[in-house]
Amino acid sequence: MSLISSYTEILEKTNEIALATAIGNVPNVRIVNFCFNKENPGVLYFASDITNNKVHEFEQNNVIAFTTVPADGGIPHVRSVRAAVQKSDRTMDEMAQLFISAIPGYDEAIAAIGEALTVFEIHVKEAVVITGFEEPGFVTF
Repeated sequence: MSLISSYTEILEKTNEIALATAIGNVPNVRIVNFCFNKENPGVLYFASDITNNKVHEFEQNNVIAFTTVPADGGIPHVRSVRAAVQKSDRTMDEMAQLFISAIPGYDEAIAAIGEALTVFEIHVKEAVVITGFEEPGFVTF
């Protein structure tokens, strides 16, 4: 299987990333639900309330790192450093179906707090793909 195929398969099997920010040399990491469109594999999407603390951190430093949370306790995962996060031009209304198809129960979140959610994009330039105990591979976009 090609690395890009492995990358896509891993992203399709999980919907959580550990997203790391750093402000003033102080790192901060949190678990965030995400989705992606395999037609544009170098971009991951997540939503947050614009008043959330992580959003304030993005405004100060939009360079982030992340790792997917392996599905079913397995090994395969994708990670990236020096990815960039930005507020998306797309609205939650435009992205709702993608979020709902990737994240079980997200339709309930949208119904409850959808008006407060803003869509963000993580632009990945390079990702490390770990499929097992062999050497990791790299994909670039």
